[in-house]
Amino acid sequence: MISLRRVAVLSLAAVLPVVAGCTGDDDRASDDARAGSGGCVTEYDEDQDYFPVKTSAEQSEHWSIEYFGSYKVITVTDGENAGGDDLRYVLYQCGTPQPEADGDLADALFVEVPVDNASVTSFNALAMVDRLGRNTSITGLSGQLLGNGEQDVWYAGVIEQAGDPLPIGEYTDLDREALLVLENDVIFMSGFGVGFDDITNVRAAGLPGVSVSNRLEPHALASAEWIKMIGAFYNAEVAANMEFEVIRGRFNEVVKRVTLAGAAAGRQVGYVCVGEEFCGDFFYAHGADTVNGRLLTALGAENPFAEGNTEPNGKPYDYEAALGAGADADLFINYAPVSEHLATTAADERYQSLAPIAAGNVIAVADENFQECRAKGYLDVDILIRDYAIGLAPGLFPGEHGTCFVRAGGAS
Repeated sequence: MISLRRVAVLSLAAVLPVVAGCTGDDDRASDDARAGSGGCVTEYDEDQDYFPVKTSAEQSEHWSIEYFGSYKVITVTDGENAGGDDLRYVLYQCGTPQPEADGDLADALFVEVPVDNASVTSFNALAMVDRLGRNTSITGLSGQLLGNGEQDVWYAGVIEQAGDPLPIGEYTDLDREALLVLENDVIFMSGFGVGFDDITNVRAAGLPGVSVSNRLEPHALASAEWIKMIGAFYNAEVAANMEFEVIRGRFNEVVKRVTLAGAAAGRQVGYVCVGEEFCGDFFYAHGADTVNGRLLTALGAENPFAEGNTEPNGKPYDYEAALGAGADADLFINYAPVSEHLATTAADERYQSLAPIAAGNVIAVADENFQECRAKGYLDVDILIRDYAIGLAPGLFPGEHGTCFVRAGGAS
């Protein structure tokens, strides 16, 4: 399978210059050299700035970072507990004193950086660690991520580079004994929002859970920007900043190309889920305030499922409601695999009442890339919006094909 990042570089090479080696050994060496030999300080000086290269959250609404000479403080919104205190992570340079746990830092998680021993249960965090070239730090993976290595080339490569990581249970039911044996510096976990307690429970158990809640961001670039947050744990600000700028540049170029041409003006496009096994309900659709809903807005498209659909991950529609809202839409973007879309819509003739399905104006996730795209989608938002744009206005992208989303039943 072709790497998603490699595809993006090839297809958009004429649009933007490629920033080569942005996560290579030279960047890691330069990051570590600023901190001292081997990444650790040998002679501590309280007046020295050990993080001369910094990062910041320009797009994100759910995390921020401050630097204090020998340590940095990341503040993350507690997405699981509405109105709860912010989560704080104090990252102090190896070889320097651990800051005092008082005031706003009384309940913080203190982590010596750069991290060299991490477990991961978050799809998106795994993609970010991989993009930063830090797979060798991974000592534990959730069972689902390990299982994906048996069916997906990208996952298999990450696992191989990690060097036989241990299974640590699932993100809703972690194996505490295995985690205690690993003695992780951090556990990168998905923050799913209110109603979930995965991170709350892990922290209550005394384990170093870190919330990676980029899926809660309202904007696509804000979601991608979490690579900077992950990068801070590895002192990889140089690589993370550069990678985000590449993503942002490609993202904005696609938006500019589509909007200047007016290719989406007046077009009704729905981000939906149609698939008996993957989606559950008859029909599922996102409104205007989700990451994908905002992607459609950025392109200038109209979302037929926006009215009254304010849930952060969309809402289910029955047959009558789906027909009433989306019967005459121009395009559906189905986040189920192509094979499931085809099987489900062939088995239930009611789907043919929806014009995009009847006419084959649907892009869905390529089966062979499904797991990889599921992990990388909320990081590679430049690829997502490009795929959507190709499905909506293929004439603007002559000779180009979707990477994650392809025309259901044929190449886009």
